[in-house]
Amino acid sequence: MVIDPQLLVALVLGLVQGLTEFLPISSSAHLYAIPYLFGLSDPLLSSLAFGAVLHLGTLAAVLVALRADVLRLTRVALGVAFSLGRRRGDPIDERLIVAIVLGTIPAVLIGLLAGDALEAAVRTPLVVAGAVITGALLLFVAEWRGRRERPMQSIDVIDGVVVGFAQALALIPGISRSGATISAGLLLGFRREVAARFGFLLGIPAIAGAGALELRHVIADGSDLGSLGPVLLVGVLASFASGLVAIRLLLLLLDGRSTRPFIAYRLAFAAILIGTAIARGGA
Repeated sequence: MVIDPQLLVALVLGLVQGLTEFLPISSSAHLYAIPYLFGLSDPLLSSLAFGAVLHLGTLAAVLVALRADVLRLTRVALGVAFSLGRRRGDPIDERLIVAIVLGTIPAVLIGLLAGDALEAAVRTPLVVAGAVITGALLLFVAEWRGRRERPMQSIDVIDGVVVGFAQALALIPGISRSGATISAGLLLGFRREVAARFGFLLGIPAIAGAGALELRHVIADGSDLGSLGPVLLVGVLASFASGLVAIRLLLLLLDGRSTRPFIAYRLAFAAILIGTAIARGGA
């Protein structure tokens, strides 16, 4: 049985996207590193359609994994909106909704103002490795300084804004949206699993927005999605499955455990990038 090489690439990229989107190790750095380290040049790597599908897969994963929170917060938000504020929900849920809304604004503003510049920025192994190391240092400081006492019920508007600005840092390839939001949450005193869960909830609008933006470009370019049907299906299923595993695994691991294994992984990953660049003459 001969496996279509492009389907294999779609499977690998989908699995990597799902895992690294939610684990604090940077999806953008890994999606850059895979073709660099293994010499891949498949057009799928730069396909807007495929990128949009991967985001749809990870969006579905977080919606399924946190479906109880998502459904509860959606009911509260719709109840308040349709009653014009006369019908109120749980004050804790209302604060969480406001924190998510306000926390989404920094990434949107920075994306609109500097998104094209960041997208066009030169990406080299050393630059990406530097961002990966920076993200590791952020996690290290957060582990060192964080009190890790606050529950989800204590989240307020200020927390949402602070974590939202941290999420905006993930527009820099290699920082990691999950890593940045967890670091900010720990520095604000939240328990590790609470910082991760709030980061996932805050990431829903960001992931949806990124996918929608890529889909808009796909439609504007008139891309033939039908010809990529099997490849897109493999990618979305792989990113969904691995994303679901990553979310549940991270919440389980952070329930009383440290983020230090991820710090160590990031440093080792950066060392591989730097070592490979040096071996190839600084390429």
